Amino acid sequence: MGAEFQCVRYKPSSKQTVKKLWRRDVEDDQYDNGHSYSGSIGMLGTDIQWRDEKFQTLAECEKFLMDNHEKWQPPLAVGYADGWVVGGWCSS
Repeated sequence: MGAEFQCVRYKPSSKQTVKKLWRRDVEDDQYDNGHSYSGSIGMLGTDIQWRDEKFQTLAECEKFLMDNHEKWQPPLAVGYADGWVVGGWCSS
């Protein structure tokens, strides 16, 4: 079994709003790609692990998520200058 790194960017908003948007995106992905081993965000689930780290760029966020998320764990969320990034390693 492999893993694909996936993340979604959200504009600046409250954690509650990001949580609702993430839930919708995960449910849409599961509808489109199924519920097992798709390598897409539906494999991360709807619970989010919020991190306190803040970054200036999307690239910094992605590197942090790639280095700190473990497959099979809920997605991580970090802030950056333009909003939030939620993601991690998705089973494929």
